[in-house]
Amino acid sequence: MIQHADLVGDWANAAGASVHIAADHSLTASGIDHAVPDYTCSANIAAGRWRFYVQDRSSQTLTDPESATEGESFTVTTGTASSTGRPCYLEAQVRSDDQGFNICLVLDPDQTCTAEELLRKAPPRPH
Repeated sequence: MIQHADLVGDWANAAGASVHIAADHSLTASGIDHAVPDYTCSANIAAGRWRFYVQDRSSQTLTDPESATEGESFTVTTGTASSTGRPCYLEAQVRSDDQGFNICLVLDPDQTCTAEELLRKAPPRPH
């Protein structure tokens, strides 16, 4: 699981996608089509929202994602519609490997990412 504070920051992949995840649950992104094959929504997200996908084990229902402080995945909504008129929505699977945490953005939870599609946290910018 990744903690809220560890998720916050800038993430990018080798293919050219970049995502900024803010502590207030806002999200901006560019080049999403370089992270998610067959993505039909805008490749840029100016005012997205993210929230952890957390399931309460006792009731098998979702807990309040706005108050969740950690998770293995999170959802992204963009507030815009695709060319088909459907809302734009992504799921982000968070994993850890020998290089640290990575994010795999998917349309379907059964999808996986190639190494080039995986988002990795960018080092902090110098002040």
